[in-house]
Amino acid sequence: MGDYVESVKLLGGQRDRLIEAVRFFAERNPATLPTRATREIVEELLASKKALGASKRYVQDLESRLSRFSSAFQVPVSTITTAQLQQWLDGLKLSPQSIKNYRTVLHVFFEFCAARGYVHRGFNPAAHTEAVRVRGSDVEIFVPAEFAALLAAAPEAFRPCLVLQGLAGLRSNEVERLDWSHINLPERVIVVSKGVAKTASRRTIPIGDALAEWLAPAVQPEGRVWPESHDRFYSNQASTAAAAGVKWKHNGLRHSYASYRFALVPDAGRVAAELGHSPSILHRHYRELAKREAAEAWFAVRPRGPGPAK
Repeated sequence: MGDYVESVKLLGGQRDRLIEAVRFFAERNPATLPTRATREIVEELLASKKALGASKRYVQDLESRLSRFSSAFQVPVSTITTAQLQQWLDGLKLSPQSIKNYRTVLHVFFEFCAARGYVHRGFNPAAHTEAVRVRGSDVEIFVPAEFAALLAAAPEAFRPCLVLQGLAGLRSNEVERLDWSHINLPERVIVVSKGVAKTASRRTIPIGDALAEWLAPAVQPEGRVWPESHDRFYSNQASTAAAAGVKWKHNGLRHSYASYRFALVPDAGRVAAELGHSPSILHRHYRELAKREAAEAWFAVRPRGPGPAK
């Protein structure tokens, strides 16, 4: 009763305004909320995005990140706190950019929950987690000996994923979407279709001698080049680097291809087209980053070991 009297005093004795405020709050914050499993809501969100015409790549990214989230939070979504989310994000031990991406996806998820009444309106614990600042960094590339060590240490099924990045310049997420039918080994060309490319524009990449040798034992008529999950892709990447004794460099294989390819083929338009970005980016990030001798050694890394082809 004392709290009620105090509230009326704060409102200047306007009892009707207090009742209106309470009703407004109650309508938007029901005492009971639907009990929905996090996994169910994730599936509903993905179905909604597909129905609204979201790109396949975006839906796949949501599914990968939210599957990991829902496995960790098998509780009613309305009970998840900011502190719990922050602890989970910290425990991922990923790069600042990856944490930022997870935080963005979680924000989308909780906004979806609020819009459908699964949590109180305005409830978004992801919005209050620590903001992540991503600082630009210099492009890092591998040396040929490191590339050879990575390929020697890689599991057989994962090796094509590495050579497609290092000897064709594909992005890791493009490799995950690539089908063997996109690789024409007899005609020595890879067709990166709109559904595979990050930029949603088709491009073709030549298959050199070294890449052809690496792909020959693994090539199939069709089917995903990497048939396993997104998380398995990156766990294989980490374990391969550890087994090879090589420090992994972010986007290092693609950066290496761009640098070494540009050193051998000083045609910015041609190399940029293979990479799927503009000549200005190529000049800004990769010009004179590698010497011709090192470039020749890079593209001479073959299944029988580094060195000139015999």
